[in-house]
This record gives sequence, C-alpha cells and structure tokens, in this order.
Amino acid sequence: MNLSGRLALGMMVPVVATLCALGFGQVGSPGLLLAAGAVGLVVAPLMAVVTGRSLARSKFVPRPAAGEGLTDLTDLSRLGTRQGLLEKTVESIRDPVVVADESGAIVIANAAARDLFRVDPGFNSLTGLRSFKCYFADGQTPMPIPDSPLARALRGDDVQDLELVVKPPDGAADVSLLANARPLRDETGRLRGAVAVLHDVTARKRAHQALVESEQMAQAIVTTALDAFMQFDDKGIVRDWSPQAEALTGWTRSEAVGYRVAELMVPEARRPAHRQRIARFLEEVAGGGTGMRFESATLHREGHEIAVEVSLSALRRGDGYVINAFIRDITQRRLAAEQLIQAQKMESVGQLTGGIAHDFNNMLTVITGTIEILADGVKDDPGLASIAKLISDAADRGAQLTASLLAFARKQPLRPAETDVNDLVGEVVRLLSQTLGSRIEIATELARDAWPAFVDRSQLSAALVNLAINARDAMPEGGTLTFATRNIQLGIPDAVAFGVERAGDHLVIEIRDTGTGISPSHLEKIFDPFFSTKEVGQGTGLGLSMVFGFVKQSGGGIAVSSEEGRGTTFRIYLPKADRPAPQPDEDEQDDHPIRGGNETILCVEDDAKIRDYVTGQLQGLGYKVLVAANADEAMLIVEGGAAFDLLFTDIVMPGSMNGRQLADVLMTGRPTLRVLFTSGYSGGALPLQGRSGHGIPLLTKPYRRAELARMLRRCLDLAVDLDGDPAPMPYSVQPDLERFLRENPPDKT
Repeated sequence: MNLSGRLALGMMVPVVATLCALGFGQVGSPGLLLAAGAVGLVVAPLMAVVTGRSLARSKFVPRPAAGEGLTDLTDLSRLGTRQGLLEKTVESIRDPVVVADESGAIVIANAAARDLFRVDPGFNSLTGLRSFKCYFADGQTPMPIPDSPLARALRGDDVQDLELVVKPPDGAADVSLLANARPLRDETGRLRGAVAVLHDVTARKRAHQALVESEQMAQAIVTTALDAFMQFDDKGIVRDWSPQAEALTGWTRSEAVGYRVAELMVPEARRPAHRQRIARFLEEVAGGGTGMRFESATLHREGHEIAVEVSLSALRRGDGYVINAFIRDITQRRLAAEQLIQAQKMESVGQLTGGIAHDFNNMLTVITGTIEILADGVKDDPGLASIAKLISDAADRGAQLTASLLAFARKQPLRPAETDVNDLVGEVVRLLSQTLGSRIEIATELARDAWPAFVDRSQLSAALVNLAINARDAMPEGGTLTFATRNIQLGIPDAVAFGVERAGDHLVIEIRDTGTGISPSHLEKIFDPFFSTKEVGQGTGLGLSMVFGFVKQSGGGIAVSSEEGRGTTFRIYLPKADRPAPQPDEDEQDDHPIRGGNETILCVEDDAKIRDYVTGQLQGLGYKVLVAANADEAMLIVEGGAAFDLLFTDIVMPGSMNGRQLADVLMTGRPTLRVLFTSGYSGGALPLQGRSGHGIPLLTKPYRRAELARMLRRCLDLAVDLDGDPAPMPYSVQPDLERFLRENPPDKT
C-alpha cells in the first residue's frame, strides 16, 4: 500500500481516541487543553482521509498489506461514515476550531469559527484580507498576522493559552479568547498544516473584571471612609488596617498587620473583658446576629486613651470568622456631652443663685442705705459710730458675696470693651508684686502681636488677681507664677472643646504656677460654687466659680490642666475685639458732693421695704416722688395724666410686665423720657445696649445714697433731642486738656 493509504488507515486509532476525549459534547474551560489536543489528533486523520479519498477516486485501487485489517471496499465505506461523524463532532464544538494546510489555506472552520471570523474553508489565513480585527490581550495593541496563533503553529511553534481579543466584523462586542495552536505533521515529521482551538473567556474575564472593580470599590470605600477600618480574624490577628486606623491609633499598617489587635489598642487590664466581648459577639453572629455597636476607650500608641464608638460585623470564612470593625473617634463628642451636662448643671445652680442674690441684694439695699442714716445720727458717739461702721463693713462684704454669686450665675451687668490684655496683665503684675511676697516669682510671656480682647476690663483684672491668689496659696514654699498671652484661631471642634461661644479669633491668657497641683477628683469640681479645698474660714469657694461665670458671660471659655506636685495651668479664651464699645465715664467714681433736684420721679419697686427706703431717699434729695408697686400701677398713674421727668424702676418684678418692658412702653410715646434701672439681678431682661444714642443707665443693688444721687443727676442732666439721642453740646477743649494733663503729669515731662 502506498503512503497515502497507510496514512488513512493508520490513523483510525487516534480517531477513536479523539471521539472518546471529546465525549461527543461541548468542551468547557477546564477541558480546554484536552480539547485542543484532541482536535489536533482529529485534524491529522481528517487530512489523511481527505487524501485517501482523493486517491481512491483514481484508477489505481490500493490493496492493504497482509495484517493491516482492511480487505475490501466495504471497510472503506465504513471509514467514510466515521469521517462524517468526526466532521459533525468538530462542527458541533462550541469553541472555534480552525485547521489550515501548510500554505495557510483554511481547510476546516467549524460553525463557531465561521460565526466569529466570517471565514470559510479556502480562505488563506496568512495573506487573505481579514474582515475581523485581532488584538493582544490589552484589547488596544493590534496583533500582526505573523503573531497569530495559527501562523505561529504553521511555523512549527506550540502555542498554549495565548490570550487575545477579536473585534467581529459586524460591530458586535469584543470577544476575549484563549488560544491553543499546534503544528500538524505526517509520519515523516513533515509539516502538513496547523490547528487552532480558541476558547471564549469573555464572560469569565468580565466577571473577573467586575470582581476586581468591586474589590477596588470596597477598598476605596474603606480608604476614604471617615471612620477607621480594621479587619481581624476570630483569634484577633489583624488582616487589614486603613489609613484612618493609622491616624487614630498611631500604628502603621505594616506594624499592625499580623499582630493581635488587643495588644495594640486595649490596655492590659481590660484585655480579658475585650476577649469576652468578642467571644459573645461571635456567639451572637453564629446564632443569627448581624452586628454589634458599643462605646469604649482605646489606647493610642503614645499611651493616652481615646474614646471611640465601635461597629462590628463578621463574615464566615471556612471554619472561622473574619471580623470587620469601623471605629469612630468620639472624644470630642463625649467632651461636648460632658460640657453640656456641666453647663446644664451650672445653669440650674445659676438660676437658683441669681434668685438668692436678687433677694439678698434687696435686703442689703435697705441695710446699706439705712446704715448711712444711722451712722450720720451717731457720728458724735464713738462707740455707736464704730458699731455702725461694723454693720456697714459687713454689708459691703455681703454685697461682694452677692456680686460673686451673680458673676458665677452670669447675671451681672458687664461693660465689655476693646481691651489691651498685655497692658492689663502688666497692671496686675505690678499690683501682685507688692502683695504676693518675695517667695513668689512673677514671670510674663506676652505675645507682642496679641490681639485686643472684647471683655470687661475691671472684671478681667479681678479674675486674674483671683487666680493669682489661688496660685500663691498652692505654693506655700514659694515658686513661679507665669502670665502668658497668645493668639489662637479656633475651629468649630476646638470651640466646642474649649467651651467658647463661637469659633474664630481668640486671645488666650495662661496663668501657670509651680505649686502642689490639683487632684483628679477635685479637678472636676473646682468651678462649682462653694467648693473649696481650703480650711473652713479661709475661703468662700466662690473665687473660681466667679471667674468661670465671668468668662462664660463674656463669650469665652476657661480650661484647667493640673498634675499633683507639678503645678496648675489655667487658660482663659476671650473673643478678639472686632468692634469698640462704650467706655465708662472716667469721672464716674469721682468723689463729687451729693446733689439732689426738684424734678418728679416715678419710682416703681415691688419690694415694700425698699420702696419705702427709696421714697425717703428721693424725697430727702428734694425730688417729688410718684410710687408704684408694679408695672400695672405705674401704667394707671401714667394714664391718669400725671407728669414726671424720670422713670426709676426695678427690672425684675411680678405682674404683666417687667421694668424693661414698662420702660419700652412708656418711651414709645415719649422718646425724651429719662430712665434709670435698678436691680440686684436682671434675669436677662436687660441687654447690653439700649437706645441708639447711649447705654442704658443701671444702678446695681445694693447702692449707697451717694450713688443714687449721682446716677439720678447723670440721667436728668443728659441733654437729649426729640428722638431720645444725646443732643450735641457746645464744643470745649477743656475736657481734652484735663485728660492730657492726667495722662502726662508735669513730673513725667
């Protein structure tokens, strides 16, 4: 038998093996290499059969050699039947199968190949004009024909799992393929063609890309989340650690991954409780639970604790769990909550304190006023005069006590103004240097560019003196007291943390001492009224509460830090002055002689004892007096047509209107009406400013006869126009000259 006949018959065994390998079915991804090899086995007998059939149609009829198993034409017909079955099998394969002869011409292209490439047998794969486009795996770089799997196989190369992208000619979506190609050789080893099998991996690649994108999205969410993300297994070993976790804890990702989370973040004393919590959480998850949220304290790398809110969820992985934790820093929120509770407590105490101070001031007004009359009556009797002075001094101390109570309650009238704090600190230091003693060294660290503060100068001076005296008492063996100033810009979180009224520019005043310090248990109570660590009789416990109330009423905040044996630092935050405020009259405290008048005054006072006292004082000064117990009685007097020149009214009164509301009603019809308010506690009824032209005059209780007389004349002598604003007076240089001489006395020039 010639070579072609032996080739056709000798490949029957590979054909049977191929059919078994193909299983007469579809070939999936896992069997891609097997399919590629099987098709390679199929192509060779197919080519041989084609050649054999060509020879069989010739005049020469070959006969098989002895023992070759092919004796007649019936066997050849069976061979043809098997050939048809093999062709149908290849045709039914879902993966594209392409066979080319040694010249590159397509011999076999199954249905999948024809549908994808739009080529039929006879197309030359090396020189033919392609309607499809072929690219490398990136889908962007064109693949030259010599680099195609079939062309490489025709050169004798074995191509295995080469990824490429085909763009079909009809504009359909790109197809990602995994190509395997083999050269086909005859029994002599001569290259006769090549076969390429291509497996469609588009769906798998898209699924993989979707998975990658999903993982990237999840990682982006974790990376950009406001909260810290940590992942650890059920043994507590860290698997992931976000940048926010690095910022929160101080541990970098490389330092954290592989270590136990409890060793990084949980204080040693609380680790057993932490392990119990995680174990209970996993039990709840195993029972159908979805997650856990709790607040705790975590440990920073530097050793300080941070208040956090933790949200836990768990995913089953094999026999164990992976725990995902989102952790939020709530230190500022907890601090704000504590400050709110403290503010509510102080507000409640302040309301009570203000009410007590109001009643106490009413009593003191009668005492301080009548003691002057008594003292004048017994001035010729030294014994009785000394007793009168004792009563007067005690009344003054009571007045100071109520002033401290009102300062704590934030109810005292303030006169804030643009204040040079550095200059004020200098005055306080000069005063203290004479009183603190030689064992206390006073130092200053004042910023040259310190902003002016918007604050009541006298109250701030009293607050600094108060803090300095406390510092002196904390340094019985001597030490250093330091005053420092600096500028600071507070954002909203810092404003909340420091308890100031609003964010923005502030001046900070620090008062530091090197004394005994304050214990943590006392540190939480130092601003409470009547709290004192001093022995009984050595302090009222109102000093710091007064400072606290004054600072808060000024729109600022106060903070304290201390360590036993290491001293204490108070920081006062005051708003930067952004507007000027009315300055108090320079001659307000001058010792002028008491002067009365003959005008008519409408006096409105709800306390009967004070009403009787004030009526007597006003009449003693020469004024005509109309008396009312409340606003309703005052309105009846006004509606009756009574004429008067000044309304002298208490602010806090029972009835339909308080003193401020009464004044507003009366001034509506008569803008030139003069008004003088009095109160021991305004209860928020009195704003800082009244009419546009001048501040509202206020005589605080308790007051002396001289103060009453001076304030009455100040109100009555003030010239106003028809709108109630100060009337312009003839200009004189005399006040400017006197002011210049006071500021530049002759001995300094």
